[in-house]
Amino acid sequence: MYSHILVPTDGTHLASQTISQAVQFARSVGARITFFYADADAGASLTDDGALIHLLDPGLYQDDFGGRAREILAKAEVSARAGDIDCECVTRRSNRPHEAILAAAKELGCDLIFMASHGPRSIGGVMLASETLKVLAGSRIPVLVSSVEKNDPNPAMTKVCAIIKDEHRSIAVVSYGMRMLAGGLREGKPADIGLVDGMLTYLDEFPAKLHHPKEDAYLFAALKRRTSSLDQVIDDLQQEHLAGDRQLADLRAAVAHYQASPDTDAKTLASAIDAFALGQLRHIALEERAIIPGACEHLLEQDWKEIVAAFGPNGDTRFNHRERETYRRLYSRIANLHQTLPRMSTPGQS
Repeated sequence: MYSHILVPTDGTHLASQTISQAVQFARSVGARITFFYADADAGASLTDDGALIHLLDPGLYQDDFGGRAREILAKAEVSARAGDIDCECVTRRSNRPHEAILAAAKELGCDLIFMASHGPRSIGGVMLASETLKVLAGSRIPVLVSSVEKNDPNPAMTKVCAIIKDEHRSIAVVSYGMRMLAGGLREGKPADIGLVDGMLTYLDEFPAKLHHPKEDAYLFAALKRRTSSLDQVIDDLQQEHLAGDRQLADLRAAVAHYQASPDTDAKTLASAIDAFALGQLRHIALEERAIIPGACEHLLEQDWKEIVAAFGPNGDTRFNHRERETYRRLYSRIANLHQTLPRMSTPGQS
């Protein structure tokens, strides 16, 4: 039916949900995916900050203004890899997203555009609202609009699932980056200690101190109130949450040993990094295979409203603007390890 699907994304929670739907659809029809991001040209004006940074420090400009695209596309690619879908990621500089989407679909030979729409409301991700209508009007190939928010019978559930999956993708990108570093160490390449430290700091500040505690206090607690069928899975996941601080401390110690003796401790550090990253990926896979479907089956609307109130502010209250930009630069550096992420499947996830 379709063989090559273009999936535009803008990083919103609705776009994250659409990526999951696109991966499922691509698997059902045997298609490959190109994820597309229309990157606003921050340097187009001679008077804005982007133009000044581009002039004074092109490398910093690439990290700051290119980091958003790399962050979004890296998470999309992780979703496809976990679903065993062949994919690539493309970004184009454009302040007219619908034109960039149509041009990319033609250039790449796509036979379907898979998009989301916020419906008639004009909010947030402009590319996936009014831009969808413009793509529909101008496209010469089929356009599949995946969902409309106003028709969602349980918007709180949809938002929670999208947020959690998006956060899982963030953790998975860093975990894949760690595995790339481990592979380099085994090949005799020196470790980028600054990058390793950035990854460990991210894992300590976000999953360990924010994402996991909220899962324990809200998602897991609600599930235990509504069903006992997932008690063992939840207990196992919570034990892994508790072990996270010790594992991060052990990994930092391994990094310190490597810095003191890089020639003799490289393989030890590679094994420690790889084991930790695999543990993160297996943890995510178990949650998405058992916890999220179980929650969708057993939780009530009132449960979802309580959970969305807890998870909704994750991107705003915990990280200020400077910290978010720091993590975007981290994603840029991970993406620069290779042109694309390695073709690794997420353990335990189909």
